[in-house]
Amino acid sequence: MINNDLQNIFDGMTESIISKESIAYDNITKRSASIGVSNESSTLADSFTTEDLSIYPTDDFSKNLKENFRKLVGKEQKYEETIGTHPDFKHLEKTNDSEQHYIVSMFVDIKNSTSIYLKTKDLIRTRYIKNTMLRIITIFMQVFDGHIHRLQGDAVFSYFGWKDKCEEDAIIDSLNAASFLLYYIENGLNQQLEKEQLAPIKLRVGIDFGEKKEVLWSEYGLHPSTEVTTTSLHTDLAAKLQNQASANSIMIGDNIKTFLDLPDEFLKVKFYQRENEKVEKIYILDKPEKKYRMWVFQHKNYLKYFPFLENKSYSMVCFTNGNQYFPNISALDKHMDLNYQLYHPLTIPPRGINNIRFEWSKENRGKEARDNKSEGRLPANKTKNNIAEEGTLFRGHHIMKCKIFQNGRIQNEIKFGIFIK
Repeated sequence: MINNDLQNIFDGMTESIISKESIAYDNITKRSASIGVSNESSTLADSFTTEDLSIYPTDDFSKNLKENFRKLVGKEQKYEETIGTHPDFKHLEKTNDSEQHYIVSMFVDIKNSTSIYLKTKDLIRTRYIKNTMLRIITIFMQVFDGHIHRLQGDAVFSYFGWKDKCEEDAIIDSLNAASFLLYYIENGLNQQLEKEQLAPIKLRVGIDFGEKKEVLWSEYGLHPSTEVTTTSLHTDLAAKLQNQASANSIMIGDNIKTFLDLPDEFLKVKFYQRENEKVEKIYILDKPEKKYRMWVFQHKNYLKYFPFLENKSYSMVCFTNGNQYFPNISALDKHMDLNYQLYHPLTIPPRGINNIRFEWSKENRGKEARDNKSEGRLPANKTKNNIAEEGTLFRGHHIMKCKIFQNGRIQNEIKFGIFIK
């Protein structure tokens, strides 16, 4: 079962797509019928007024969703939410200047969106469905500090990265945004669409990262028709990666894998069918002058390390330097102290913890842990009942685990993911 708070957020988004869209459409068609017009798209469009937007998702509606979502994942609104020129590079507008700065580029495409119109022959319904989906994609991007650069028909192009944010955190933000977006599509929207006997929504996501030396920011175009954007192989490849993604999947460039030192658990090689055999497709760029790998990002495996996703009677939280660290939300510095606490009904007085036992362990992953012969599952440094203390030592993605035993039998295992710079 999904966490109740997250379920409420999902329900709000789904309601905006199904019920509000249907009510608005019904209002238009009823008014059209009352004045004697036919059901052709053009006449429906003629009868469409701004009054019909009164039940459409409002800015306040979206704002409340984002605020609740941010609280759940440990984010706060820190950056300006605009579209177009990235706020950190506004100074390049109306100039011939350029600047080098890293960026993560993401393309999200609504797969087979043209079929919405082909099946319904209805511009108004098509507009409602597509625009609401674009708004929801925008919510997920903005919750995780993404900047919406452009809406491209049925796709969203966004940047992740700011001048006061390190590269690791920008990449993590992009993976979180894409993973939670697909989690919502799979566990929220499409389940409801199936109940309504409507076709499922399918998204394709492509993400790539360019370091400072690989990205040039400048203005393109002829005044006044200009935009500030990036010149980068990796911005271009994000779109190509999206095109290689299967329905409801994420393709990433090799820079993301290597920069975060992602574990094999989160990665898979893409295959395609050729006659009667499956063939690996390893490279998104396969040229004599450069070969560049791509990977399917296994978002379902990644999301296993967000304990709050499951609606359980217990939860794990982590604190460092007196502040709460939410799972997989950013990359921590090395040599930081971590304090984990597992909350369970039987840990609350007066029942105490007499009939419950906790077994803490950690799993170190990545090259640095391997080089230091500390890779794999190990006992936690210091534990006492439902509390454990650890430290950050090795770059990469690592896991804190706690097995819960009740009356001598294992009840569950909680897994909490962290990134270290």
